[in-house]
Parts: sequence; C-alpha cells; structure tokens
Amino acid sequence: MTAAFSRFAPFIREYIYRERWGAIHGIQEKAAAEIFDRDCHVLIAAGTAGGKTEAAFFPILSILDTIFRGGNKALVLYISPLKALINDQAQRLEHLLMAGRDSDEAHIPVWRWHGDIDSGSKNRFLGNPSGILLITPESLEALLLRKSREISRIFSSLLFAVIDEVHVFMGSDRGSQLICQLARIGDAKEGNFIQIRRIGLSATLGDYDGGKQWLSQGTSLTTELVEEDTINGKKLSLALGYHTLAPGFKKSAAFYQALYDQSRNKRAIIFTNSRQEAEECTASLGALAKKLGEPDIFLLHHGSVSAMLRDEAEGQLKSGEGPQVICATATLELGIDIGSLDRIIQLGPPGSVAAFVQRLGRSGRRDAGGGRAEMYFGISGPAIKGTTGKANTGDLANIPWELLRAIAVIELYLKEKWIEPPEEKPLPLSLLIHQTLAILASLGEHSAESLAKKTLSLPPFKKIPPGDFRALVSWLLDCAFIGNTAEGGLILGLEGERLVNHYSFYPIFPGDDTFRVLSEGREIGTINFIPAPLAALTVGGQRWVVKSIDGPKKEIWVTRTEDEGNERLWRGRGGETHSRIIEKIRQIISENRGAPGAASLRDKYPYLSAMAAECLEKGSSAAAFLGITEYPVLYEEAESSPATVHVFPWTGSAGMRTIAAALGGDTNRKKLGMVSINELEGLYFSITTKLAPDEFYSSLIEVLGKEIPVFRGDNGGQDTLPIQAKGLPFTDKYDYLLPPKLLVKQYAANMLDPGALEKLLFELKKGRKAADNWYIESKDGA
Repeated sequence: MTAAFSRFAPFIREYIYRERWGAIHGIQEKAAAEIFDRDCHVLIAAGTAGGKTEAAFFPILSILDTIFRGGNKALVLYISPLKALINDQAQRLEHLLMAGRDSDEAHIPVWRWHGDIDSGSKNRFLGNPSGILLITPESLEALLLRKSREISRIFSSLLFAVIDEVHVFMGSDRGSQLICQLARIGDAKEGNFIQIRRIGLSATLGDYDGGKQWLSQGTSLTTELVEEDTINGKKLSLALGYHTLAPGFKKSAAFYQALYDQSRNKRAIIFTNSRQEAEECTASLGALAKKLGEPDIFLLHHGSVSAMLRDEAEGQLKSGEGPQVICATATLELGIDIGSLDRIIQLGPPGSVAAFVQRLGRSGRRDAGGGRAEMYFGISGPAIKGTTGKANTGDLANIPWELLRAIAVIELYLKEKWIEPPEEKPLPLSLLIHQTLAILASLGEHSAESLAKKTLSLPPFKKIPPGDFRALVSWLLDCAFIGNTAEGGLILGLEGERLVNHYSFYPIFPGDDTFRVLSEGREIGTINFIPAPLAALTVGGQRWVVKSIDGPKKEIWVTRTEDEGNERLWRGRGGETHSRIIEKIRQIISENRGAPGAASLRDKYPYLSAMAAECLEKGSSAAAFLGITEYPVLYEEAESSPATVHVFPWTGSAGMRTIAAALGGDTNRKKLGMVSINELEGLYFSITTKLAPDEFYSSLIEVLGKEIPVFRGDNGGQDTLPIQAKGLPFTDKYDYLLPPKLLVKQYAANMLDPGALEKLLFELKKGRKAADNWYIESKDGA
C-alpha cells in the first residue's frame, strides 16, 4: 500500500480492507499529504463519485483518532447545502467509523444538526461539542444566534470546516453568509489562535483559482488544489432527440413516448428545469404506463414535494432493485448517494454548463472500469420549416433556439471543458443587512464605529464604502430595525427583533409563501399559489381537485381525479445565462449557415437524432437568410407605422438587462420612437418604432454612445442611471429594506453588464458599414 495508507488510523485501514479496495485513489493520496503535512486550506476537485469525501475524511478522522486516543477532544464541521446530503454523509461516516468499533479506537461521535433533528440530540452535542457536526448554513446561523454566549466554548476545539459542493456556494449570498459565519466563529475562539482549516469539495469547478481564493477569504492561509488525474475514467454516451410541440404549445404524445422508451426498464433520473415540468412528466409517464398495462415506476422529487415523499423516492432509487425512475428538479443534482444509475435524461437544455456536468455525473457511478455515463436530451419546440428563399422575419420561427442552447452547453464542455466561473457580488447589500442584524442580535449593543468595524471587516463586505454602510444604518434606524440606547449605542429595534426572532431569518435566500396540499390527512406536497375552489392541480405526480382551502393555516385539501381539467402549475425561478453560452449559439449558427446537410451535421454532432440534425440545418439556413449573426439589427418594414425591429446583442442575462435599462428610459424611448420593447427567447429584443430604418439605426447608435459612460459610472456614478428604484425587482432577500439609492446602486453593480452596451455599439457600427440592406420586407412580403 501507499505512504498515505500507512498513516491512516487502523480502523480506516480496516475499512479499506473490508470494502475490498485494491488501492486508494490518487486523489486520496494527494489530499492526505496536504492535510497531514501542510498548514493550509485544501480544495479537492474530482468528478461525481470520484472519492472526494474519503479524500477529506480519511486523514481528518485519522487526526481526530490520535487526539481522542490521547484523552483530548476536537471538532470538525461538515457544511452541506442540503439536509438530504447531510443525512446521506452521516450514514457513510457512521459506516466508516463502525470498522473501529470492535477494536480499541476511541469513539468519534457523528452529529447531524438541521430542522428535522430532535432537540435531545442537539443538546447532547452542546454538552459535548466534539467529533463531526454535519450542518447547513441556515442551521449554523441559528446556532450562532441562539447560543451566542457559548460560541467560544462550542467551537473552542474546532480544527476543520469541510465544505461540500463548494461550487453551489460560490458566487451566492448563501456562500458569502457561510464565509461570514466562519469568520464570526474564528473571532469568538478566545485565546485559541489555531486557524480553522477549510477543506472544499467540488465536482463542478471550471475556475480552480476562483475556488482557492473563495476558500481563503478572511484568513492568512493559502489554499492548495488537489485534483484527480483523470476525469473519472468514464466513457460518455450522449443522445439528443427533437420533438415538435402539440397544438397549444404542449409536449406531444410522441415526446412522452420517447421518454418512456428511454427510461423503460432503467434506473434513471429525469431532470427538468422547473417544478411544472417535473409534475407534468411524472403524471404523463405514469398515465402512459397505466395505458400500456405496465408498472408505474415514475416518482417525483422537487422542493415543494413533502419530505416524506422525497425520502420515499430516494429510498426506492437507492434500493437497487428493479427499474425505477424519478422526475426531479435540481434537488437531486447534488451529491446524494442514490446508487448506480443506468441513464440520466434531461428535458430541455440545462440552464448552465455546470448543471449539465453535475447531472451527467450522476450516471454510471459504480460500474466496473469507471462505467459509462449516459445522458439523453429530450428537446421540444415548434415544427421547423424550410426557408422560403427570401428573407422575412417569419423565418425567426424556423430557428430552434432550445435545440441550439442544448448543443451550445454540450459543446462548451465536451470541446472546450468550459464551466461557468462563479462570480462574487460586488455589492452584497442584502446580506449586509442580514449580518448587521445578526451581529446586533448575537453580540448586543455596539457603537456606530464598532458596528461598522465589526461588520465591514467580514470578507464579503470589504469593498463596501463606509459611507454606504452609514446610510444603510441610518435608514434601518428610521425604519425601527435598529434602535438607539439612551447612551447612543446601537441595538436591535422592535422590527429588527421581530425579524431576527423568526425562523425565516436564518436562510439568506428568499423563500416562497407556500401552502400545504393534503389528502385524507396526508401531506402530498406544497404549492406557492392559492388555487380556485374545484380547480385541478398536479402535485406529487398525481392529479387532484381542490375540495377546500384554509387560508390562515395555509392548507389546501384535495381529492384524486383523473380529469386533467384546467391545471394551474407554477414555474421555477429562471436562472442566469452566461454570455459565453449565447456566443456559442451564435458560433454554431454561423458555422452551419451554409446548410451542409443533416448527414454532415450528425457527423459533426454525433449525439443528434436525425430530426434534431434536420432542424439544426433548417434553422441555420433561416439564420443565414436573415443575417442575424453578422448584423445585430433586423428592421421589418411595414405599410404603416409602427415598424418592428429585432435587435440581436448576443449577450447573457446581465447584458440583456443592461440594454433593456439603457433603452427603456423615457428620454431614450422618445429618441428611438419606441412604442414597446420585449425580450424574446432570452436572446433578442423585439422593438416597435415609429422611426424609419436609417433614422432608427442612427438614433440607436447615438443612445448607446450616450449611455455607455453612464452605466460605466464615468459621469458621477449610479446617481445618473436611467433606473428608478420603484421599478426594480427584489432579487435578494432583504432588498425591500434598502434605501432607494442603495437599491439602485446594488442592482447596477450586481445585475448589469455595461460591456454589453459597448459590444452592441461596436457591432452596430461594424454592421452598418458592411451591410447594404440591413432591413427586410414585412412577413407578408408587402
């Protein structure tokens, strides 16, 4: 065996023998060297089921074993984004530790701490805070607030903080909240100068340098990267089918039949991009099984399904007995051990490359020789017809955008190994409110100066100007979220106490106002709207009719029905699309605009079905006739005003928001003769204007030239932005507590991309010189 193996605790070596490992993985050897011999943080990056957990815990448990056998105690935090992942990892650690129970190894306790754990277990941990504590950031926040006077005692022996699924935390308020919590714990360890070492685990990181910097925030330790030598050794099998939508833009019977065939006699997860799709998929496939006289093996898993039903679904998939399929949202995307899977099925394009990689990694986890990762994409869209040979805007309907998104995501990873780099928010003001109130709640009265010093020293807030913090505190004082003592100190105000003392304060992400759906005393799931009496619902993969609604208790009582009725389903929150994905779509269209033929396209993209390749060919031809990849503006002449203009900026979500904000102000709308502006497909704008083609083009160039320095902050900062706080969405949890000026400033810093304006202006000027005819006839050829 290797050098690392000889340094592991005896019970770990026994575990390796019992599990019949031929050898420890290379990543476990390298991680052990860093954890045993270096005083540093460690980022462990490996594919799903690549042995990351063992790479971290083999050396950590060995260190704990030495400490415990010496008669001392030590504590390790394991921080997870999901309760289900905590439960799963607790079982794995208990199984590992059992290998030493029949020998003389010291007992290392494993503690779970989340909302489903009884108070007795939590109190036992508080009485003896040692071993391994598995916890979510939300439960950790609750612990820091409720036991604020005991934090130095509870965490006095804390050595390691193991952060699982690092990529989920990076670039989010939740991740910044976690960094704040670790800093607050570090500050509370009175007289103990041993820095808490952070061990990050991730299967989906494209930017390792960013991950290392994130782990090191607020500490003097560097982060060392431990990366696996190969990408899991898996063979990859991809297939993508395209199916036309039925009337009413519904998925067709052929679409669900194809899904049924792909999952028949398989153990699989069908990932969807929304709860609505997951509900529809489960119900439709279950109905198809019933029609064919075959077992209904289709279960449901998403955030609004009751915990009991989610646990049942996971248990069925873990059992490893017979075919079983779960239709799920991102709730099964993370590293919960759900056993060996034959196939992953994805409905629609994944929202990001990271999601694609994470979901792909769920397949073929335990096959010998690394296994085969199989993924089938089910893409649906309108029927794609051939072009008329004469450019008109009706050809926009002949571009299969959903298909192009899916291909772009696949190609970015397969050919370029690119994954979205997480980006930290420059101005996390919503989190600043949360942590300011948390500090006052846990540490009591502060002077204005000491509160600013304590809060702004937390790593996520070091770039926030002190003047902005003073303005925020003044606003919170006026709103009674912060109060003054007779001596002028700052404490929680009445509204602040009400907010902090409610359990909803612990998570930093916004919650839904949910209603429990019940049938015969059993909770089926939850929904985030109030349905009409006798309305039909799809919840828990079954169809129901509403019997009664109890508003104060937030309960909806239902009974089973086979009638589809007029179902009202909800859509999940839309994610952000990186500009790189949109640019890849443009590249794919450009490269295939010569209509090379479906057969050639299948050689180029071997995972495409014949129908998908044909649609890509026709879509590329339509785009070529329209010229949308060369010239960003497509003006549709009309017999009478207003005319329609399509603007293709080829940018991501932040860029689209910026362009909409720049063009949407009253002054600029007038300058552009704009009647309306709409964003379509998340890719382009449809603008109705009273201006003639040349006049509109020149005005658009002039408007962009004027707004670029404004959005870059060259002309006095965000005070001159054409954005009103009243019309801004609340993107983060405590945005509603921000003063208007800071709300605009935060939105501009976190949600906009001024570079998109510069890029569009460049494309306009370039395209105007190159194009003789940048406008076309109307749809009817008038």
